[in-house]
Amino acid sequence: MQEIGQLVLGIDLCDDITQVTVLRPHAAEPDAVYFDARTRKEFLPTVLCVRETGNYSIGFAEEQGDKVIANFFHTAVNGGEVFCGDTAYSGRALLESYLDLLLQMVRERFFGQEIGFVAVTCEEANTNEAAGRLLLDILEEKEALRGKCLVLSHLEAFLHFAIRQEEGLWKNGSAAFDYAADGLLFYYMECRSAGGRRLVLADYKDYSEIIPADFTKTKETERVALTFERLAGMALQQKASSLFVTGRRFEGEWVSDVLRLLSGGRRVFRGENLYTQGACYVAAGEFRQEQNADFSLLMPEQITADVYLIAETSASEGEVLMAKVGETYSRVHAEAAVLLDTTGKFSFKIVPAGRGASFSVRVAPKDLELRPDRTSRYLVRVFFVKRDYMAIQIKDIGFGEFYPPTHRIYEELVDLSQFGT
Repeated sequence: MQEIGQLVLGIDLCDDITQVTVLRPHAAEPDAVYFDARTRKEFLPTVLCVRETGNYSIGFAEEQGDKVIANFFHTAVNGGEVFCGDTAYSGRALLESYLDLLLQMVRERFFGQEIGFVAVTCEEANTNEAAGRLLLDILEEKEALRGKCLVLSHLEAFLHFAIRQEEGLWKNGSAAFDYAADGLLFYYMECRSAGGRRLVLADYKDYSEIIPADFTKTKETERVALTFERLAGMALQQKASSLFVTGRRFEGEWVSDVLRLLSGGRRVFRGENLYTQGACYVAAGEFRQEQNADFSLLMPEQITADVYLIAETSASEGEVLMAKVGETYSRVHAEAAVLLDTTGKFSFKIVPAGRGASFSVRVAPKDLELRPDRTSRYLVRVFFVKRDYMAIQIKDIGFGEFYPPTHRIYEELVDLSQFGT
């Protein structure tokens, strides 16, 4: 294993605060970077301060008269501008300056030591690819970081954090609630074994419409506690071994009361550096050029089974692979021209990732003609509308000049999560 000889950083960047975790040379575990050594403050406000000289500082205004610019991260992602007084600032330029000063601050904190790798995580990357691309572009523009950086979603950072805990905490699944600036979010991971490897199936749900960011300010604490307790009970139907709770809006006695109720049969943890630690673990692995042969992560947009069409084509009879484990569901578009068997049904073999035996799904098209002597020829298309929802489209393409195509189409939607469990 390559020894850590430089600083390895995990950075959690939000629109209002920033956290940094560092793995120092020869250290076994990451540590939080404290931006105020006296108060051991782990949060740095995501703000830029413009001095009268035109120079920037970050985190806190240093002198009276400094102009404070906040909320520029979302603006940068959307390609917009931020106005401070009569001056317009490019959101991207502000983000570039902020990251420059942040990395400079960390280096100074550790006596100018070189940075070996940086992993940045943000909530926006859960659903917005543009946020990840923007951050990566800005980091890669820095010569010292070219090829030494990556961007993760909060979901990915949670997964990497969880699987580096003791096995008993994640073997039967692990979950996290995050109650921060945008409302309540839920992450879940399920582990399966397949061919000597661990498959980590990830899920993500946004409950911010049920429990928005300002819910604790506008509602009685009893109502907040009851709403969260019911929602958590619904979300945790799977028997997770552990539950992590993070986010600055989890505060007050109601949180402790509800967490005690949720701790039955599982271990519950509450903390604020989950994402930065997960990012730092990934950065350390990249810096050491480790190949993780034990785990494969399947994100929510990736399908969890191989799909075979069992049919006779013009060339052969057997299994036709239509979709493969790990493919992004929106990119699955497979088709095959096949002959309908004498039963008038099509069969699909589904091989779930690490879930044991395969199972079959049979589709009986309605209003499609079954012709004699193996002349019922159809085009079968398979695509996915969600991770576990497979759409099947069957179109009559005829059989040469003897049986012209009718172009009739039969469609069926199959929920694969209802089978083989």
